[in-house]
This record gives sequence, C-alpha cells and structure tokens, in this order.
Amino acid sequence: MEIKINDYWEPDHFRALSEDNYNVSRSCEYEKNGMHHIHTASELLFVEEGSAEYYVVGKKYLLEKGDIMVIGGQEHHQRRLLGLPFLRYGLSVRPSYYESLNLGEDLKKVFFTPSQQAFQEHYKHVDEKIFNRVTGLIKELYEEQEIHQPFRSMIERSIITEITVLLFRAFGLERTESERSEMNLRMIAIKEYIDRHYQENLDLKILSELFYLHPATISREFNKYFGKTLIKYINIVRVCEAAKLLENTNESVTAVAAKCGYDSVNTFLRQFKAVMETTPLQYRKAIHELFKRNKEETKRL
Repeated sequence: MEIKINDYWEPDHFRALSEDNYNVSRSCEYEKNGMHHIHTASELLFVEEGSAEYYVVGKKYLLEKGDIMVIGGQEHHQRRLLGLPFLRYGLSVRPSYYESLNLGEDLKKVFFTPSQQAFQEHYKHVDEKIFNRVTGLIKELYEEQEIHQPFRSMIERSIITEITVLLFRAFGLERTESERSEMNLRMIAIKEYIDRHYQENLDLKILSELFYLHPATISREFNKYFGKTLIKYINIVRVCEAAKLLENTNESVTAVAAKCGYDSVNTFLRQFKAVMETTPLQYRKAIHELFKRNKEETKRL
C-alpha cells in the first residue's frame, strides 16, 4: 500500500511522535521552512529527494537523497531545508515500545542518534536495495495500521523487529551485548521512575532515599550509563512534556511549568531555553505557524 504524501494533520502527527507506540508518515515540503522540535519517540528519516541540514543537540548532519537519519528520543533538533522538494519517509518509535520488543541492548542502538563520523560512514547513501527494502517494510507497517486484521500487533512487532535488524547491519553497528549488571538495572529503574514522576519534586536526595543508594553513587552511575547527569535528564523529560503542552494546548506558560514539575517559572524558562534554544512562547508561535502552513498545503493538494 502506497503511503500518500502529506496525508496527515500536523498537530496529530506531533502528538503521535510523543504518544503513539509508532508512527509512519511520508512528507514533502516545497518551501524552505525552518523547524525545531523535541519529542519522546526516536525518529527515523529516509530521504527520497532533496536535501536538508539537521542539527541534533547542536551537531550538524547533511541529509541527501538515499540517506537515513536517526534522531534519538528527547533530543532537541532543528532543520534547515536546502534542496527542494524535500521528500522523505518517517518512522517514529517510542522507547517504551521498542523496549517491549525485547530486542536486546545491541539492536536498540539503531534508535540512537549516530555520531557525525558514523553518519558519514554508514548512514549516507545507503545501499539502494536496503533502502528500498526498509521503506517497503514501512509501507507494510502502514498497511497494517489501515486494515485492522486479526493479530495486527504481532505483525507490527515482527515488521519493526525486521526493520531494526536490517538497519543494524546497514549502519555498521557491532554486537557488544553483555549481561546487565545489578547497578545498570537500578539506574534503569531510576530513569523509568523519572519518566513517570517528572511532575513531582525530584532530586538526588529524594531518589537516594527511594532507591537506597548514596547520592554520589546515583550521580556517578547515572551519568555513566546514560551519558548525561541526572539533573539534566530530569530537565529534558520535563521540557519534552512542556513542548507537547505548548503544541497542543493554549495553557499559560505558568500553568505549563507547574504541570511539568517546576515550582518556579523562572527556572522553567531557563531550563526550556537551555534545551530548546528558544523561549516557550517563541516555540509555541513557531509550531502553530507550522501547523497553519501544513493546513494550507493540505488544502492545495
């Protein structure tokens, strides 16, 4: 089943990037519109035509025809379109969903943002047969969403697993899987607790008491396993949720800050700017302008 181009309503697409287990899309843009975003899901982009510069957590990636780009979940990214039209398939997968597939630590690397060097070596100009095979599977995944046949979830899980294995090979990733240590499992438990309780008061002292670990141990081990400090991770989760509220509601910045666990609006403003490189109101304005352009473009098609 062919995926129609721009066959979605942009606000629904943004919501899906943070809430749905997975989301399939195909979009084409004809104007050099900028965009910056953050969402829960990992996003995989398969470029069919055109070119664009993506900045993921400040690192630049040039996407061209035949390239595949992966943007890890909860990573702020900006885009500048260069060659038009910019046509690409998109597949987003929530971390909680790919965790449920029991892929193992190695295969989960497929859903992480590559280093700039790895991108240049393995994600650009992907073998055409592999590119077409994976986009073909994305079409099958889209069809499963549409037809609602028995055992749909099993087929979906099977297709996403196959896509993951094919991309693991195409990206030149290596098997290094080792058994998780007890400390690794405890850090994962802390991370999952933060994901569920970001609206509450969270700091090293509170988490230390909840998980019976010394604050210094949590600080050291969390950074070791996840590549960012505990406090930075808490703020990224909160800002990600705040972005979703700014996109989908008209609630005030004060209300958004409170819903995302900030007692101080000034702290929220500072942390939002640190992660998103813009203010909450500027972000809301930019996203709503994007929604408006999408609506006008849809009417023209």
